[in-house]
Amino acid sequence: MKINQIKVYGYGKWQNQSFNLNKNNLQIIYGNNESGKTTLLSLVIGILFGYKDGRGHSYEQYIPKETSSYGGSLSITTDDNRNFLVKRISGTYGGKVSVYDLDNECDTDSNILSDILGPIDRETFEHIFYFGDLKIKDISKLNNNELIERIQKVGFVGSNEWLAINDKLDKESRSLYAPNGRKPPLNKKLKDYEKLLTKINDSKGNLNEYENYLYNNQLANKKVEQLNNQIKDLDNRIYTLNNHKNNWSLYEQLNNHQSLNLKSDFDDASKNKLYSIENNIELNNKQIEIINNQINDAKDKVNHSDQLNFYEQSEDKIDRLYNLSDSINDLVTSFNTKKQLINDYQTKQESFINEHNVELSIADKNNIIRLNNFNNNRESSNLMNTIKLILIFLGIILVVLLPGILKIIGLFLASLSIYLYIIKYNQSNNFNKKIQFYKDKYGFSSNDPKQWLVQNNNITNNFQDDINKYKNELVEIQQKINNYFDNWHFAEEYLKLDDNYGNNMSIIDDFVKKNKKNIDENNSLTKIINKYLFQKNELVNKKEKLKNQLIKFFEQRNINTSNEFNDEFNKQQSIIQENNRQADIKKQLGENEIQLLKNFKSKTEIEDKLNEYQILQSNVKQQMLDNSKNIEKNKFNIKHLTSDGTYQDLEQKKANLETEINDMVDEWLTMKLSGQWIDKSLNIATADRIPMFQEKANEYFGLLTNHNYIKITYYKSKLKVTRKDKLQFDAGELSRGTIEQLYLSLILSLSVVFGRDYKMPIIIDDGFNEFDFDRSHNAYKLLDKISESLQIIYVTCNENVFEHYNLDNIINLNEK
Repeated sequence: MKINQIKVYGYGKWQNQSFNLNKNNLQIIYGNNESGKTTLLSLVIGILFGYKDGRGHSYEQYIPKETSSYGGSLSITTDDNRNFLVKRISGTYGGKVSVYDLDNECDTDSNILSDILGPIDRETFEHIFYFGDLKIKDISKLNNNELIERIQKVGFVGSNEWLAINDKLDKESRSLYAPNGRKPPLNKKLKDYEKLLTKINDSKGNLNEYENYLYNNQLANKKVEQLNNQIKDLDNRIYTLNNHKNNWSLYEQLNNHQSLNLKSDFDDASKNKLYSIENNIELNNKQIEIINNQINDAKDKVNHSDQLNFYEQSEDKIDRLYNLSDSINDLVTSFNTKKQLINDYQTKQESFINEHNVELSIADKNNIIRLNNFNNNRESSNLMNTIKLILIFLGIILVVLLPGILKIIGLFLASLSIYLYIIKYNQSNNFNKKIQFYKDKYGFSSNDPKQWLVQNNNITNNFQDDINKYKNELVEIQQKINNYFDNWHFAEEYLKLDDNYGNNMSIIDDFVKKNKKNIDENNSLTKIINKYLFQKNELVNKKEKLKNQLIKFFEQRNINTSNEFNDEFNKQQSIIQENNRQADIKKQLGENEIQLLKNFKSKTEIEDKLNEYQILQSNVKQQMLDNSKNIEKNKFNIKHLTSDGTYQDLEQKKANLETEINDMVDEWLTMKLSGQWIDKSLNIATADRIPMFQEKANEYFGLLTNHNYIKITYYKSKLKVTRKDKLQFDAGELSRGTIEQLYLSLILSLSVVFGRDYKMPIIIDDGFNEFDFDRSHNAYKLLDKISESLQIIYVTCNENVFEHYNLDNIINLNEK
């Protein structure tokens, strides 16, 4: 069985989660502590075998706190390649289970899960297919009988019931008789019997009968010894025949196999070579396609306009004219400047004529002349105003500070100064009123009367001289500019020039820069196209070489296509697999077994011989039982004859006691022989597993310890290991890491042995957590080896798994 998907409805911390497992057999589940690893494994085991109830397992139920959904489902593939969805939700008796047939897309009987699991129950699964917490004391106490019992429990159909019967028989036989016991009934009777024989011996009655009993006992003991040897011989023969019977199907496969020859050059190396050539050809085609697209894209970007063609044809002439553009720009600037100066002078001339060309009346003109004279004299009167202020200040000081006549002089000076100041103030005020009057009357803008009197003809003549000068210069500049633009008439199809010189220069500048840019871009594109063409040529040459390699590859193998190669390759692989399978069968059977099987013509012949020996064995056992009873009876009679009391009384007591003992012996022997028969039957049913288990355990323990330990044995019910220097150690003497390796070897050996018939997934829960790097590396190699035949689910918090396995093999719970 292989688990393909785990889906959680609600279980512990997990809700509505799906985990898709690898298509190969090894799945790593990584997560930190408390990330839900053990919870997920508990769900897997719960879906297969039922959830634990609340009686003593409340913390193992993992009931979710945030959802009412409980349980999950497993998508599995069985050994016969059928696909089912096993779903288990909350319910009584371990949960409600249902099975859905994925192949036929329908619900099916839930009992099919029991058929898939076979004899594997939860306890057996956890003992054989689960590796979790390590208890060193338990490992050191693990003995051969316990391991054999585990093998018997799974290796024989109905073994649970047989083992339970065997335990019951053993318990009842020990309650009836124990070799060293005193209280069991048979022990007491035998003690009484011994005392009675002593009494008979002491009475020395009937010695002839006593001697006959002794003689008969000797004969019976010899017969029992012969029968016991015969039973051992029959056991060996039956064991050998059972092996022959179990191995016959493999032997038939070996005989029916037809040896097929392998063709050369159809191996994995050839397949890889073909893949490499075809992959390189495909890659080469894609690269050529990409480069073709790049070449086409570059060609589409190349400018082929008529304007650019014209420019390239006339580039020398255009460059000569364009090189003059700076001087022409200077002329255009000078032209605009002088044109503006002319406009400015004309505006000033017109403004001045409008402002000053006014006819004045004679009276007004005389008054304006007087105002102009008064205005000219105002500057010289400023000194007089200062003197007047000094006299006023001096007069005030004289009046205040000096006595007598000087005070009167000071008062006179101050009064005179004030009088003169008032007169001057009135004159100035009158002047300003007249200025404002004439400005309002004639519209003068200036406050200076002098400007009113200036002659208009003289000023306007000066303006006109400047205007005429600039106009002459303007005509000369305009002629040069026009000559320059006339030289551009050859490009008038692409240059639309007008009378705006500045705009014309911008048009010419844009025309030249735009076409130069297009030329540069075309040159860059041409370089790129040439580079791509060179690369394409290299790829085309490489493609031809690859095609030649492919043709040569096909010719060497006498084929024409890849499909023909793949068909032949698959045939060769099938032959290899069949040859390997035959080699495995030969190895599994062994040369000795194959030679022995050649003595039989069919499986029926083996079964007939086996039945013959089993009947003979049963008869011999019955004879042995009869002789054993006779021996016990003889012993009893001997004791009776030698007991105390009268001979008749002792004889009667002996007979009575012998009857009781015989009945008890019959019952005890029946129970013991039945138990032995059950043990031998279970051993026969699982005989091929025990040596294989021991072989695998030694192999795995050697691999895990770098072959430092070479053998695992049991001595006096103790588990011992042998180091390569032949020293033996008890399991309890080993280091914890080595004990973990030993336990892992034993568990995985059991898993592999039973995995032949019951392919259950092996679950390892942080099993290598305490391993160092080398031990972990060896453990990973062992997992890789075992996962070739069985699914392994390994959960861990150890980050070194990322160094050994790629991410495709790992589910990281930290990212969920």
